[in-house]
Amino acid sequence: MFIGDSTSSRLWRTMRKDIAAADIGPFRLDLQPGRSISRRVGWGTNAITSVRNARLQGFDPPAYVLAVGFPDIHRWAANRTPIVTVDGLVALIEPLLREIGADRTVAFLNLYSRKKMPTAAFNGALARLAVTWPNLSVVDWAALARQHRGWHISDGYHFTYFGARQRQKFIAQTMIDASKRSAYGRSLHP
Repeated sequence: MFIGDSTSSRLWRTMRKDIAAADIGPFRLDLQPGRSISRRVGWGTNAITSVRNARLQGFDPPAYVLAVGFPDIHRWAANRTPIVTVDGLVALIEPLLREIGADRTVAFLNLYSRKKMPTAAFNGALARLAVTWPNLSVVDWAALARQHRGWHISDGYHFTYFGARQRQKFIAQTMIDASKRSAYGRSLHP
């Protein structure tokens, strides 16, 4: 199952085709602009509610790929709230990991922005959580995105059409890898 926010919302159909071509599944793509990790914000569902809703509908996959976090750090950075610390972000992310469960493979994309945002704190929280959650792998999207700054639009974290396509290919491959590794009981760590 893939759970994402607006940074992954373009080119759904293309990503669905990429994943289906790998013959994994069943799979589910759950994308929503403005999605928080664990807080109730606005009209949409947070990532925890997305996991719960899937299970209520009978879908309980062995692997999850997560690409969320920008709406959370963007809101808090704009409001200058103290949660944008590694400790605060660990407290935000860990309830999602508990909801998914320690018996599921979890691949979580780290964050990169061309503009000043607390992505280092977010990525630090993911790194800390990967130590205590052996089923969690941090997937280094930031390293690739940093090399291709032209993939981003002016806000620094959403993507051009070409950049969105590259992100979708990356996510599709991450889903394929997570699915295969969960089937064999292996960690995503090399």
